[in-house]
Amino acid sequence: MDSFADRTKRRLREELLDAAHEAVVAGGYDGLRMAAVARQTGVSRQTVYNEFGDKWGVVEALAARETERFLLDVNAALAEQSDPIDGLRAAVERALTLAAENPLIKAALSQPGSDQASQLLTTRGQQVLELAHLRLDAHVREHWPEVPAEDATSCVDVALRVVISHIVTPGPPPAVVAAQLARVLSPFLSESRRQQV
Repeated sequence: MDSFADRTKRRLREELLDAAHEAVVAGGYDGLRMAAVARQTGVSRQTVYNEFGDKWGVVEALAARETERFLLDVNAALAEQSDPIDGLRAAVERALTLAAENPLIKAALSQPGSDQASQLLTTRGQQVLELAHLRLDAHVREHWPEVPAEDATSCVDVALRVVISHIVTPGPPPAVVAAQLARVLSPFLSESRRQQV
């Protein structure tokens, strides 16, 4: 059971991230100020630095929290389907739809300082990619044990990289991208499942 101090620390971290979220949505990466986050939550600026290290640490923590929330919805789309290929299609469509509507992602890609913030999805996106991969891979293995683990991991990796690419550089509508990816990976998934039987 968590101690009162642990719960208080978690609550403060959430409040700091909420304030940072508002700042980034309103003014992009350049609009994020540690002093403003501290002021909004009623703590010292040093407290914000102690929690996150620096401005980039705040942005990474924001990205991790947003990714976790995002994956709950994407995993729900996967779980609604009994077939892995249908699940892949549904999950990719849901992910791209959510990303297009997400104010934090929009700010990271278009607000002042977007060249910095967008690195969380590109050159410095390892944290987001690893977290998403870990959660999705576990979900696929649990719900579709008939897909060999190595093949599930490969499909998750390919799908994630396509989704991130389309988030950064939008292309066709989400449903079209999802159908294309499902069509490309369908023979691979179908064959792997046949070999398991």
